Amino acid sequence: MAYQITVSDHALEEMVLAASESFALGNARTWDSAEIQGYLWGSRRQDGDLEYIHVDRFSVSVSAWGDEDSVAVDDRVARLKDSVIELWAPHNHFLGTFHTHPYEGLDEVKGVEGWSFSEQDKEGLLDDEVLWALARPNHPIAMVMTVTKVAAVRFTHLKAEENLMEFNVGNLRFWLCVGIGGMSEGRTKIFSTENLRFHPFTRHINLPSSRLRGLEDE
Repeated sequence: MAYQITVSDHALEEMVLAASESFALGNARTWDSAEIQGYLWGSRRQDGDLEYIHVDRFSVSVSAWGDEDSVAVDDRVARLKDSVIELWAPHNHFLGTFHTHPYEGLDEVKGVEGWSFSEQDKEGLLDDEVLWALARPNHPIAMVMTVTKVAAVRFTHLKAEENLMEFNVGNLRFWLCVGIGGMSEGRTKIFSTENLRFHPFTRHINLPSSRLRGLEDE
């Protein structure tokens, strides 16, 4: 199965706002850069061997307990937030989880490939029974947003390659990486970052493969 991932403008904006604040100000416990966690809702549609996943809503957990290296959240948060979405936006389905990786500088990020999922991140998704239950009948996705300062502000544009997008906002740089849970043939939970592709430019580019149905010259 291959996956095409899109993220709504307002969901991405909320992610950036939350990640910026936690990077610059931390939280009331640390007052230093701190990881945050949140949850994702949207829609999924399968077309043959391709599944479209659209992230339409994001909500950060204000009760999560984070520092610069980790974040913990009560299991009740996901259930509570999902019950609100069920009542107010029942057309949206629970997709999965989101958290951040704050780094002091660009060299540190590049040195450890900080834009990717850590082993702890992967294990956290695989062990979280609440996420798997809420995402049924699908498997949950995970997103990590890495943020750091850049020394100089230059002209840049959003870049997307496979399961990773990179962009600047002022003198902050962000990476957004996506992974997905799955099942092996032996019915063991697995975490994968393969066969996922961001498509962030849906409204702004026209691909050679794009064709409209219903035209007279078809």
